[in-house]
Amino acid sequence: MNNQRLIPYLFVAPGLLLLGTFFGYPVLDTIWLSFHKYNFFNPAQFIGLDNFRRAFTDELFLRVLANTLLYAAIVVPALVVISFLLALLLNASVPGTKLFRTAYYIPVVTSIVVAGIIWKWLYNSDGLLNALLKGLGIAGPVWLADTRGVAQVILSGLGVETHTPWLAEPALALFSVAMVTVWKASPYYMIIYLAGLQGIPKELEEAARVDGAGRWRVIRHVVIPSIRPYTLVVTIIATIAALRTFGEVYVMTGGGPYNRTNLLAYYIYTLGFKYLEVGYAAAVSLILLLIILTFAIINFRLTGGDNTT
Repeated sequence: MNNQRLIPYLFVAPGLLLLGTFFGYPVLDTIWLSFHKYNFFNPAQFIGLDNFRRAFTDELFLRVLANTLLYAAIVVPALVVISFLLALLLNASVPGTKLFRTAYYIPVVTSIVVAGIIWKWLYNSDGLLNALLKGLGIAGPVWLADTRGVAQVILSGLGVETHTPWLAEPALALFSVAMVTVWKASPYYMIIYLAGLQGIPKELEEAARVDGAGRWRVIRHVVIPSIRPYTLVVTIIATIAALRTFGEVYVMTGGGPYNRTNLLAYYIYTLGFKYLEVGYAAAVSLILLLIILTFAIINFRLTGGDNTT
């Protein structure tokens, strides 16, 4: 009997071992490092909570934190809405649906390095986006209500071309990087929504139409409530991914201009591997972990995760 009770633990032991090796140990090591001053070359020096105190008095950290929260506020709602709309389109029974599903999913499997390089070219001063705007008579991204944008409008009216790289505009850079994240990730979440849409019983939609509900009322009162668990999953995963964004910033902007696109994940990387402030980087990593956990819990509560079946 005792041997039989050990069998389930033997089955889960490899998974627990991997989890402890690649997650448990790094987390514990990060916690230990966060209380020390360490730079790879000298022995670690215990400094208590100084790294955490430094973080909340560091203007650059506060700027990066604000950037990250704003980035998530842009990316997550956009991903939820766009992914849902794409799923609705692809859930319809029309010719070529499989081809469109494959085409839409290409950004997900595209390397972030390749995607970043392509989008950097698109955003460049002589890139495709500015070329399209020029065809419309607009000299670059000029619709911003700032002095530089007004100057561009005036110069454009005088016939002076002032094309500006999107990623060099402080007011546009973070939004531009966020759009790359939305473009790359929305097809992934679209598949999650598509699975939810295909699980809705046809009888519910047919009953709603019999009662006189139009297309949008069916979506509002039948489809959206039915896919609430999938919305919860998409929101939580998208929030975590947005708060951990690194590749787009690393490839496209390096945190510039003027730290406007410097996000927490990239900031941690620069602290640890560029400035060799490993202890401080570990402390910021733990702050990021707490932020992610907080937002995950908030999303779970707001989307009704407690009552989701």
